[in-house]
Amino acid sequence: MSSMSLWINTVVSVLGVLVGAFLAMGSVISIANMQISWSGALLVSAMLVPVAFAISGIGAWWAYSLDAYQWVHYLMALPWVYLVLFVMAMLVAFKW
Repeated sequence: MSSMSLWINTVVSVLGVLVGAFLAMGSVISIANMQISWSGALLVSAMLVPVAFAISGIGAWWAYSLDAYQWVHYLMALPWVYLVLFVMAMLVAFKW
């Protein structure tokens, strides 16, 4: 595990927080117009997209400092897995 991948993750995480906040704001407008019973959960999920990127950026450095290298990879993948699940939930919601 090199610190170069951590720096790349840091840059991606900062951009992810900014783009994720933009995505969340746009999603709030779409979710507000939805007539599904789980729109509240979807709204909270939209707000957690930038949080997932922030956790990835900070958590990866923290795990690296503790020599828990196996957790670094999980923390780097966390926002991407979360984003894919959120997009899938939005697509399902649009289908209903």
